[in-house]
Amino acid sequence: MCNLLTTYAIDVFEPIAKWASVAVVAALIIAGIIMFFAKKDAFKKFVKIALFGLLVYLLVVGLIGLIMEIGKSFDPSYVQENYMDRHATTVYLFIPIACLFVLFLATVIVSAIMHKKATLETAKKTITIMGIIDLIALVVTGVLIAIFFEKVKEWYPNLNQTVLYVSSALVIIVIVALGFILNKNDQPIDTKCLSLAGVTVAMSFGLSYVKIFEMPQGGSITLFSLLPIMIFSFIYGTKKGVFVCFIYGVLQAIQDPWIIHPAQFLLDYPVAFAAIGLSGAFAQLKVFEKLPQVSFLLGGILSASIRFFSHVLSGVFAFSSTYAGDLNSWLYSLGYNSFVFIDMAIVLAIGVIVFSSKAFMNELKKSI
Repeated sequence: MCNLLTTYAIDVFEPIAKWASVAVVAALIIAGIIMFFAKKDAFKKFVKIALFGLLVYLLVVGLIGLIMEIGKSFDPSYVQENYMDRHATTVYLFIPIACLFVLFLATVIVSAIMHKKATLETAKKTITIMGIIDLIALVVTGVLIAIFFEKVKEWYPNLNQTVLYVSSALVIIVIVALGFILNKNDQPIDTKCLSLAGVTVAMSFGLSYVKIFEMPQGGSITLFSLLPIMIFSFIYGTKKGVFVCFIYGVLQAIQDPWIIHPAQFLLDYPVAFAAIGLSGAFAQLKVFEKLPQVSFLLGGILSASIRFFSHVLSGVFAFSSTYAGDLNSWLYSLGYNSFVFIDMAIVLAIGVIVFSSKAFMNELKKSI
């Protein structure tokens, strides 16, 4: 029998989550179409209830999946199979990342409560304190992850570590610089912003379990899982979008861990997904004021291209020596990581439809 915290539990859970999620989304769309034509005056209320229900469902899916992934990583047979130090993995990797996630979730919940129950001044002080705690936790987590990889140097004795570190540093600089340069949104980080950040990360993480296709050495094509965090970037700008997507990338490292080097970890997870935060780069341009779907499309192409480049560097300098065989390392990595554009094409197709909706844009303008 399959125990819920064994290596096999997540393999059973993922296909169930995938088809259940497809059924839920399809049912909501069908119900929405019926409601729109049968009782149009109640359609807006239905949409709000449906979105809240979908959020709760995806949050549950994400949390269950996260627990099962951690359970799998703690399983002795999995640890032995992957030549991992179980104690080091637990202390330096999974516990810090799990604590960071819990703190981030707590910040969102506390902020939402303070927004409704406390005065504006008290709410700001509370958010500031929680933000400082989250920042400290992020730094501590980064340090512990670095210590972890220092302890397991034997995993990557033949890698060109200097090139990997330089590559990751350059991509980080590019993303951060673009995040500041392209940001046209100066909305403050308030309870509303934090709440939406938590909601979109939870929705994207839940949707990431709806995998259409999974690559053999990490990476997958999902059912528009990036759309929620891209909408956040569109609303709040690239600076906040990059940070939120960075957090999402850390969570992805727990869900689909193919990690052999600290710089490769950065390139394939937090840095690659941080690039998705650039999706809102063209949201505030007046030339696209009446064509939001075009600005969303261009932002998506930009973010996907930089994410692709980050994965390609990881493939060339970390994985090609093992998996490329006789093929040129650049050709191998370019071909393997092309799944990024297929994944983004699905997101952009759905996103263009969503951003073409007048009702959606009217609601969105209230937030911008």
